[in-house]
Amino acid sequence: MNFLTTADVDKSWDRFVESHPRATVAHLSAWGQIAREVYGHEPVYLRAEEDGEIRGVLPLVLVSGRLFGRRLVSMPFLDYGGVLAGGEQGLETALIEQALAQTRTRRARGLGLRQLHPEPVPWPTTDDRVTMLLELTTEEAVWKALPSERRNRVRKGEKQGLTATWAGPEALDEFYAVFAVNMRDLGSPVHSRGFFQAMLKALPGTARVLLVRDKDGRAVGAAVCLFFRDTIMVPWVSSLREAFALCPNFVLYWEVIRFGCRSGYRVLDLGRSFKSAGTFEFKRQWGAQPHTLPWIFLEAVPGGPPPVDRDASRFELLIRAWKKLPVPVANAVGPWIRRQVPN
Repeated sequence: MNFLTTADVDKSWDRFVESHPRATVAHLSAWGQIAREVYGHEPVYLRAEEDGEIRGVLPLVLVSGRLFGRRLVSMPFLDYGGVLAGGEQGLETALIEQALAQTRTRRARGLGLRQLHPEPVPWPTTDDRVTMLLELTTEEAVWKALPSERRNRVRKGEKQGLTATWAGPEALDEFYAVFAVNMRDLGSPVHSRGFFQAMLKALPGTARVLLVRDKDGRAVGAAVCLFFRDTIMVPWVSSLREAFALCPNFVLYWEVIRFGCRSGYRVLDLGRSFKSAGTFEFKRQWGAQPHTLPWIFLEAVPGGPPPVDRDASRFELLIRAWKKLPVPVANAVGPWIRRQVPN
C-alpha cells in the first residue's frame, strides 16, 4: 500500500468518494480548494493506493492563524470529514498515522477528525457532540408527527405572507445580508461572502440557497443547504430578529422538509449541537433524533487548548462586544477571525 500526500487531486478522488457507502459531502475534493481560494489555507489530500487504485482517502486542511495557531482538520467549517477507507484491515489506522505525521511535519498543534461513523481505530472519540437527523418519509406523515406548536408557527408565518423560494448564486447577496446581520446579533464572526460564493460555484446543485421573503418581497430568513445522496443538510441558516414574530425560521425549516419529502430525500440533517445546548432542543422538536459524532482530537503538542467550540465561556466578553458592533464593521473584521476558527 502506498500513501500519497498532495495539494491537488484529479477526478479519481471524487469517484472514490461517490462510490463509497459511508462518504459524506465533506469528503468531496472541492472543500480543500474552497479553503485555499477563500482563506489561503493549505489543502492536504491524503490517500492510500494499491496497484494504481485508490483504497482510502483522508481530506485535510491546515487551518493556521495568529489567534489559534495551526491545526490539521478534516474538515474545517463542516460537521463531517475524517477517514474513508475500503475493506482492508487496519487501513483507517494507517491513514490516521500518516495524518499525524503530516501534523508534525507542518508543525501543527493537533489533528482533528470529524467522523460521522465510528471507525476501528485505537484512539478515543468524543461523545458530547451530536448531529440531529430527521427521517423524511412523506410530507403528511412528518407534518402529523410535529408538535402542534410547530405546526401553528408554520401556519402563522404562511398567513403573514411569508414565502420560501429555492435559488442559486443569484440570491447570494440576499442570503448574505440576512446571514451577516444574524451572526453579528449572535456575537459570532461571520464567514466572508466569498466563502459562499466559492461554494456555490464549486458545488452547483450540491449547494443551494433558500430564501424566506415577507409580503413585501424582502428576505427575512435565509439558508445555504447542502444536498448529498439521500441527505439534505442545513449548515448555515439565519433570520432577522426584527421579523421573529413572523416565524421565518419555522417556514424555512418546513420548506426544507417539504422539499425533501417531495424530492425523494430520506434524511434531513439539522446540524451539530452539544447535548446541553438550546439548539439541541429546537432541533429535537422538529422530530430529529441525535446521532453521536465520534470525533477524534489528537494533540501533537501536549497540553494545548481545547477545541474552540467546546468552551465558549472563554470568549464571553468578546461575544458581548461583538453584538454591539455596526454590521459593516463586523462584516469587515469577522472573516479575518472566522478563517482561523475551524468550526
